[in-house]
Amino acid sequence: KWVFYIPFIFMGVFFALPMALTVVFSFFERTMFWMEPGFTLFSYENFFFSARLQNFLESMKYSAIAVAICFVFGFPIAVFIRKSIPQVAQHRVILLFILPFMVSEIIRVFALRPVLQRNGLVNTFLMDMGVTDEPITALLYSHTGVVIGEVLSFLPFIVFSGFLAMEAVPKFIFEVCDDLGVGRWRRFKDVILPLAAPGIFAGSVFIFVNGLGVALLPNILGGPGAVNAGLIATQAITALDFPLAMAVSAIMMATLMFLLWIGHKLFDLTKILTPLN
Repeated sequence: KWVFYIPFIFMGVFFALPMALTVVFSFFERTMFWMEPGFTLFSYENFFFSARLQNFLESMKYSAIAVAICFVFGFPIAVFIRKSIPQVAQHRVILLFILPFMVSEIIRVFALRPVLQRNGLVNTFLMDMGVTDEPITALLYSHTGVVIGEVLSFLPFIVFSGFLAMEAVPKFIFEVCDDLGVGRWRRFKDVILPLAAPGIFAGSVFIFVNGLGVALLPNILGGPGAVNAGLIATQAITALDFPLAMAVSAIMMATLMFLLWIGHKLFDLTKILTPLN
């Protein structure tokens, strides 16, 4: 039986303990090259009473936009797979959305630059079609570029979590709606959306938190003003301000725990894998 405790021990030693130490270290005092034990709120003051807070709030706004776009594009795919694809092939289709994650993220993100730049594929296509007379510079090195990167990087997660939620919905529910003559919008609003809410929320939180924490996206696709929490922490580490980096990490953990607590209170996230009776 002790074999079943190995994952718990592993997560405790290599996840829970480091997370707890991150919170503790965030109150330490900074030294020239490291930090020393103590209790100070200087790192949190350095975050909340500087431009870093504004950057953090801006990144939250754009991460929320990315979540909304992912929902608009991703969740209908999950519904379509569950409703229209034969059950024997559904998991194979979902696998197609997981395949891109077998490619390194830095390669996937960097590959967007030739597509979004001034003379890239998107601008060339738009000018050839007569949609615009000059290249759209806002597609790259801006918040827009970061949002596009977040959507393309994390869209499969809303598809996957939405499909998990829809997999717990029996197919006869769609047939009943069709027999009763329920319109598509009402079926989506009153039937599908409430049943899939836990999965949608779980996928949305994952996209939102990763949008805040992945420093790679603003580094490659963002401009000078495109800064998220991950980039703030990376810059703090580069400046050898380790307590500030720990404080930013602790704030992100608190944000995640708060969102999960809200989601569990509203939707009971354990229902994602619970089939309907």
